[in-house]
Amino acid sequence: MESILEPGGPSSRRKLLIIEDNELNRKLLAELLEDSYEVMTAVNGEEGLKLLGENYRDISAILLDVSMPICDGFQFLDRIRDDVMLSSVPVIVITGSNRPEDEVRCLELGAVDFIRKPYNVRIVKGKINSVIKLRESAIVLSALEYDELTGLYIRQAFFHHAKTLMRVKKDQKFHVVVADVKNFKWINSTYGEKTGDQVLAYLGEAYKSQVHSGMVARYGGDQFVAIVYGDLNFGKDKVEAAIRKIAEQAPISNLSVNYGIYENVDKTLPLTLICDRAFLAMKSIQNDYEHSFAFYDEEMGRKHIRDRMMENEFDEAIRNEEFVVYLQPKYNVVTEEIAGAEALVRWKKKDGSMVSPGEFIPLYEKDGLIVRLDEYVFNKVCEIQKTLIRSGKKLIPISVNLSRASIHYENMILRYVHIVEENGIPFSAVPIELTETAALYNVQIKELTEKMVNAGFELHMDDFGSGYSSMTSLNQLPFDTLKLDKSLIDYIENPRGKEVIRHTIALAHSLGMQVLAEGVETASQVNILRELSCDEIQGFYYSRPVSWEEFCTDFIGK
Repeated sequence: MESILEPGGPSSRRKLLIIEDNELNRKLLAELLEDSYEVMTAVNGEEGLKLLGENYRDISAILLDVSMPICDGFQFLDRIRDDVMLSSVPVIVITGSNRPEDEVRCLELGAVDFIRKPYNVRIVKGKINSVIKLRESAIVLSALEYDELTGLYIRQAFFHHAKTLMRVKKDQKFHVVVADVKNFKWINSTYGEKTGDQVLAYLGEAYKSQVHSGMVARYGGDQFVAIVYGDLNFGKDKVEAAIRKIAEQAPISNLSVNYGIYENVDKTLPLTLICDRAFLAMKSIQNDYEHSFAFYDEEMGRKHIRDRMMENEFDEAIRNEEFVVYLQPKYNVVTEEIAGAEALVRWKKKDGSMVSPGEFIPLYEKDGLIVRLDEYVFNKVCEIQKTLIRSGKKLIPISVNLSRASIHYENMILRYVHIVEENGIPFSAVPIELTETAALYNVQIKELTEKMVNAGFELHMDDFGSGYSSMTSLNQLPFDTLKLDKSLIDYIENPRGKEVIRHTIALAHSLGMQVLAEGVETASQVNILRELSCDEIQGFYYSRPVSWEEFCTDFIGK
């Protein structure tokens, strides 16, 4: 137990483990080899697994019989191959079988060589010596198991020892805590990598000093994991005090770390899944600057399962055209005639149920599926416009949202140009909307937006005022229309709010841009926007988003 909880250097003594159920063969092998090695013996695979788990640091090689009544050689190899610590010990199979399929199966399960019965002393020793050269030295094995910078276990070693700890302390409650340093890349770039290393080494030592009944590991990069046992107090005040103490004594000021806590874990689950649950809790506050720790709960688990289901159902939903385009009209402020529409996506499943965009869009933005969804919606809108042209109805521009991920997707512009040309519609029929955060100015964005404009697309800046508005973006990027976010419109009847909007509209007009106000809900807001010379309005005052069929019936031609 002490060796598990307190990582230390392994012994340099060489040992062999012989696993053989036949007593005569077992004794014969032991006598042949005990002059060169310390020999351990086991009468079956089950006993061998126990000895290996306790002595894997010292064992240089294993001689394994295939045919045994309790846990045979095949089962032994199968049980150790997923454990990086145990499978690091080379296994030589000893067998009287000449069947090639047995040899192939052993090799597939991780064996490195074979010794045939009856034994030839020179062959046995020669094969063992050759195999031992493959076995890491004590220093290399230590490097495999311990993180050089922090002295903690690495992830794979943590999994191995944590499983052992949970087995030994099976009557105890277990808890897992994970930690992730916020903005670690910024720390490296600002303070230098040497200081970044000092921060990680400090945290490793701090976490180790905090954990008295368990173990800590460096999970990788700037992440740590601890498993602790017992009836421990994870009260809010105690956790906050521990986090505050660690931050105050850190090598740099304002060190921020996010923590995820899975309290009283479900010990029937695989350890990897247990850790995943703690990381789920941590990730739930990744963009939350008010909280530094979160607990895993069942609702979080249900959301995770639901997210995985939505990811798994994506391809089928695309094939079955379950994603449906809804349109929200845009109106001219002066004439109050329809001036265009914005395409919005809804997910209508085969059973008729609807999935909220607030559920699937953030998820698909995170995992990259949004790129395919964006193109799917763009394709549908182009088909809609093609239908309008062929039916002789009035063609109004229908703008399409483009996510940040789609902007940077390889050949995006060429693909979208091809879709427009394939449908035989004018580029002005499908303006592209970029959110303010996606459009934050940089050289790459400037080049991409210029290519879009040169291809023929009109660009709208969406959600202006909802985040960190960039005046540089307005000045440098070729937008045709500026869309005022609802968060600005909500304060339009406040004198200060009205002045902000007045000057924003004036600035946009001076830069040659049209201004559209979104999220407009009242006649009073409409009147003020008319007074301030806003060009277009979009919002519930005129219409909620409607299906394509309803849009054709109620709005086209009006």
